[in-house]
Amino acid sequence: MRIQTSLIAAVILVSLAVSPSLAKTPIAFTEIGKKAGINDPELNGTGPMFADYDQDGDMDIFVSTEAIGPGIALRLWENDGKARFTDVAKARGIDLPGTLGRGAAWGDYDNDGDLDLVIATMPPNASGPPGQRPKHVPSTLMKNLLKETGQPNFENVTVAAKLMRKDNAEDAKIGGIGNTGGGIGFIDYDNDGWLDIFHRNADGEVDNALFHSNRDGTFIDVTAESGIAMHDVVKESNSQGAPSWADFDNDGDMDPLVTNEGGFSVLFLNDGPKGSSTKFTNIMNARRPPSGLAFRIAGNTQGSCLGDVDNDGDIDAYLPLADQANRLIRNDLDKGQGLTFTDITKDSGAGDRRGARSCVMADFDNDGLLDIYVNNGGPQNVLINDVIDGFPPFVRFYIAWEPDFNVLLHNLGGGKFEDITKGSGAEGFGIGSGVGAGDVNGDGFLDMFATNRTYYNAFKRVNIPQNSWLFLNKANKNNWIKVALTGTTSNKSGIGARVKVVSGDLRQIRERVPAHGYNSANEPLETFGLGARKSVDYIEVRWPSGIVQRVEKPGLRRTVEIVEGR
Repeated sequence: MRIQTSLIAAVILVSLAVSPSLAKTPIAFTEIGKKAGINDPELNGTGPMFADYDQDGDMDIFVSTEAIGPGIALRLWENDGKARFTDVAKARGIDLPGTLGRGAAWGDYDNDGDLDLVIATMPPNASGPPGQRPKHVPSTLMKNLLKETGQPNFENVTVAAKLMRKDNAEDAKIGGIGNTGGGIGFIDYDNDGWLDIFHRNADGEVDNALFHSNRDGTFIDVTAESGIAMHDVVKESNSQGAPSWADFDNDGDMDPLVTNEGGFSVLFLNDGPKGSSTKFTNIMNARRPPSGLAFRIAGNTQGSCLGDVDNDGDIDAYLPLADQANRLIRNDLDKGQGLTFTDITKDSGAGDRRGARSCVMADFDNDGLLDIYVNNGGPQNVLINDVIDGFPPFVRFYIAWEPDFNVLLHNLGGGKFEDITKGSGAEGFGIGSGVGAGDVNGDGFLDMFATNRTYYNAFKRVNIPQNSWLFLNKANKNNWIKVALTGTTSNKSGIGARVKVVSGDLRQIRERVPAHGYNSANEPLETFGLGARKSVDYIEVRWPSGIVQRVEKPGLRRTVEIVEGR
């Protein structure tokens, strides 16, 4: 009996030592979606967008939804400061019931000091009971009235802002961009201090559109003259996911990486102002620097995640693909041979194959290295026409129908990643869509919010209901610092600014961008993990205006607010 008892005890000890669910991981989360009131069962969400829209000091979350289920509208989850959320979209005038949302972005388009919201949409199909089918809501610009009224309510200013394509009769008729939006984002591509808008289109027959700010609250379509149009570049310009912009060549302006579903990803270089306009050059096929040949990947790519994963001072790219292995593309600008890229997927260990829909880059354990989380949705192997009625005969595409686990990749340094999903608390089994990172409880460690797909046919659910997940970071003892930016000469949101933090031998950069992956956004603060380091030497900000600012010895575990030129 003693021998048997000892054997049982030994087996239990061994099981505890090797069980993935009980193993200690370097990054750990607790899923609190239901407790926080934000799990939102049966919602067909695209992606979450973190922002402190009401300026009360905590991170709120907007979720763009395909509102084709009963009672479903866009969501604006207001944080009470303790990671408990209330949907205030209707109260704030931003719910837009019946909207088929396909992405959004926060940004101060009118430079008045509060965050406005632009929302991409798609037209409704014929599905739904007669008289209850969603109306056609075009892509929409919503102005935040906080500075004008003291209340963060929203006003639809799409028509007043002239956010519609040049010589497009349908846009003029409905008062906005009317085709199938695949994503949308703000960017100050010409560094004039005003946010422009890039609208991505998920209809292969319709091109993307670039809108330049007239610096008076209105916009003009400059797609053709800018050289960013896609129809002469790829056969399938099905542009899904958030716009991807970064200063890949470190010349002070933002370059667009245009990912496509079913076609090649295309990297353009921003050539800066040429006369009265800014021009973009396609370098996808160039074999000599500057070359974006590594991005010539055909597949179902839905946005990208951009960041300096190896801390060498330039921006790398991670591409989530729904039909093949995800790709990690290293920027080799630091090697002195000009702008070139290398696909390091195989050697990095980051090439997961589970039907990726979105990704997020963030330093979840605050060790000074960017980690990657992938929201998976299983293979795209079900023809949408077989499960959802009402599409015209020329609309035929595949969707994911069976759920899969998400993936958490821990950055080990040296371009190597380790899959630490099991036991992390962020396994997230579902039909994934978007995912973003934000510190919802103010402890200095980034949490995550991930959305999933619930499909409806004629307002009736036709698959297993999916929840949204709020993964609360369990944190550790590592130090950190956050940087908040306010532009003066540059745009107020600081979009396009590059932030460098130096702590001894650790040098990190981040770029302020409004969206990533599949129509998602991290909080509009830059979080830098410092590991066990006890001080920061300096913070340096390179603003879109060209102004460079430095803050010496800023202190740890705090948010440093930097106003341009002050």
